[in-house]
Amino acid sequence: MKTDDFLSNISRNLGRDAAPGLVPDVATHLALGAEQVEVRARRVAEDVVARADELMTHLEQTAAEAAWNVFRTQSRREAAQYIRRVAQDVEARTMLRSTHSALRDLDIEAAMLGTGIRLEVMAVGDDAGEAREASRSLLREKAIVADIGITGVDYAIAETGSCVLLPRKGVSRVVSLLPPVHIAVVESGQVLPSLDELFTLRRREFLDGNLGSYMNLISGPSRSADIEYQLVTGVHGPGEVHMVMLG
Repeated sequence: MKTDDFLSNISRNLGRDAAPGLVPDVATHLALGAEQVEVRARRVAEDVVARADELMTHLEQTAAEAAWNVFRTQSRREAAQYIRRVAQDVEARTMLRSTHSALRDLDIEAAMLGTGIRLEVMAVGDDAGEAREASRSLLREKAIVADIGITGVDYAIAETGSCVLLPRKGVSRVVSLLPPVHIAVVESGQVLPSLDELFTLRRREFLDGNLGSYMNLISGPSRSADIEYQLVTGVHGPGEVHMVMLG
């Protein structure tokens, strides 16, 4: 069976249209050289910008199907006000956010004024050794008790309704995993058609020595099934997730 036929069968069984991505051949093959990967990665980046609105619309649909609460707007002010409403609806007392630039641009701190809700930034200082580890431990404790975790994304996947987080200073998966409510902010131009394009870009990052320690893919609320196949949400992660789409 050809690769395209195999992937089409999977898409049909998942109830999705077998829409081709930007990279029709085996773009993530480990035998690809650095030059080939660079050419394909540039093509992905260019096409993602050219198809930004189309991909956002596709993501809006698949994210809703994956049980995200989706809010799409062109206005940063409306996005910040939506986050404020979510926080008030769940009667949050504490919130923790990553340092993604999208969140700084929203100025969530200003939006939360007057609510009595404490909002902190997940950022480890420049200390070294034991002081740095103590700072990391303190932030983990804050993530454990936070009612809401807010992150930007590094990519989103239109085909699966997923968000992708890559670790670095100020960006930790605990913000999206430990609080019972997670809010992800997706900007236009961050949405890839499928995992093929994601793995192409990640292959380039590997060849450049910038792969990082892990990659976190979030495809809706946490789901777990017990031995009797009863599906339960929120056992091993957030039971309520919101996707705020800008664009």
